[in-house]
Amino acid sequence: MKNILMVIFALCLIGSVQATEVAVVDFRAALLQSNIGQEAAKEPKQKVAAMDARLKKEQEDLEASAQNLKRDELTLSEEEFKKRRQQLGERQNQIRALAANMQRQAKELEQQLIQSLTPKGEAALKSLIEERKLDLVLNRQLSLYANAGADITDELVKRINKDN
Repeated sequence: MKNILMVIFALCLIGSVQATEVAVVDFRAALLQSNIGQEAAKEPKQKVAAMDARLKKEQEDLEASAQNLKRDELTLSEEEFKKRRQQLGERQNQIRALAANMQRQAKELEQQLIQSLTPKGEAALKSLIEERKLDLVLNRQLSLYANAGADITDELVKRINKDN
């Protein structure tokens, strides 16, 4: 009787244990590394590069103005010096605001890019999940550890490229 109960218990335990297929993916990276992602990113990259060039020019002009003020410090009246130093401070604040605005715009461009590519990426991921019979797919950034075999990011890039 004891043996029969042990066998029944063991069978119940074995029946309840199932293998879970788990994978991790960096969805954002897969979208950006795909051919459609690379192509779609060209225009936003150009806009960001133009913003960076403008910011660099503004910063160089500010630095030149600061050097000029330092050079002219002894020849300017105290009133004129204070006025130019105040203008320099205001310009510095404007450049900081410009940099923050440009950074926000760059993030918005990236978000728009990701948003436009997401449906194609999700379709490719869904087909990959079905093909590999995955039970769970985690964002790679959220996992503490995943061996290389569990990372399907490269496979997703290939699937996106194949499907589009």
